[in-house]
Amino acid sequence: METKSIGEVSQVNLSQIRRTHEGPISYIDTSSVIYGKFSFPKIYLSVQDAPSRARRLAKSGDTVISTVRPKMCHYGYISSVNEKDIFSTGFVVVHPRRQVIEPYYLYLVLTSDEVTEKLQQIAETSTTTYPSIKPSDITSIDIIIPSRKYQQAVAGIIGAIDEKIVLNQQINKNLLKLGMNIAIRTSNINKSTTCRISDMKDFLTVSDHVANGSFKTLKDNVTIVDKPDYSLFLRNTDLKRNLMGDKRWITKHSYDFLKKSHLYGGEVIISNVGDVGSVHRVPYLDQHMVAGNNVIFIQSADSWITDYLYLYFLSNIGQHALSTITSGSAQQKFNKTDFRAIELPIIPKNFVKKNLTPILKKIDSNRVEEDCLITLRDLLLPRLLSGEIDLSIFEEVLKNAK
Repeated sequence: METKSIGEVSQVNLSQIRRTHEGPISYIDTSSVIYGKFSFPKIYLSVQDAPSRARRLAKSGDTVISTVRPKMCHYGYISSVNEKDIFSTGFVVVHPRRQVIEPYYLYLVLTSDEVTEKLQQIAETSTTTYPSIKPSDITSIDIIIPSRKYQQAVAGIIGAIDEKIVLNQQINKNLLKLGMNIAIRTSNINKSTTCRISDMKDFLTVSDHVANGSFKTLKDNVTIVDKPDYSLFLRNTDLKRNLMGDKRWITKHSYDFLKKSHLYGGEVIISNVGDVGSVHRVPYLDQHMVAGNNVIFIQSADSWITDYLYLYFLSNIGQHALSTITSGSAQQKFNKTDFRAIELPIIPKNFVKKNLTPILKKIDSNRVEEDCLITLRDLLLPRLLSGEIDLSIFEEVLKNAK
């Protein structure tokens, strides 16, 4: 093994698109990538129509890392390239020197907890508005370079886990699309049977964080902390990240006070301030949970109705319904009163239980498996990178490593 700087085993920001480029582009900004997961890019008809930050080009095998707040983990690995993909200048694009280091092994090192913590410490000393890093901060970090065979073995082990995680995520995306299509197609057939959300008040609750009291009362009785405590304080940003990364917690006294926003799993959470219309289903966790701020939630003892409403508000029709009650120029938002006034078609209970609930249960099952895989990855990766684990136990991987 030998020690080299990241700058010795890679190059950064090698190429960018010309402003004279013609044709549509797919713009990927830093918010579109988190923990190696890429969400849908924004499509523009031309470079001129896109934000000025749409400049960076990447190749297969590259790693992209956001320069702002490294601990937020806006990074990803480019396994394949769409020629229309353009990345924000908010990323550092790291190109591996393939004769020295395996591309995926470099990605694993660059996104390890150890390197992320180093970059965060550097960012916090910056004089910019937000904690940020420069490309040179990345290239100056020293890392241990093991043998090529060892790199390939580690990349093969963790890569197999990552591939299974990505597969589960894609399966769940497809299942959600299927569920939405079934829900909307059936609701179109049942358009004559409609009601307002407020009409369901006997078996459906619409609530939020501020339902528990005035802002002063909440301030006096709710303590939010950034380390594990009695209850999770579920925010929109936590659910968007699948509960990965920094989370917020509250004390037992706070939990007891926030009686009107307790969550148990299966509720529908909708962001109603800022990122309006972001829809989530609360996971079933073996711990206390409450709804965070800037979201409303739908809760019912009859889970079939929340199963349906989750898929309905995820769909284009549900999103349109939310847009009709949204207002505000500086910050988009809607309130509970207007939400309760939304009128929507209701489909038969037995149909939901037979056709929609099984889809959501399968998604839940896949997410449990995904959580187990992430735990396994987090356990193995630092030990593999440090050489703590004897790779002879992965004989098949070593045998196939070239």
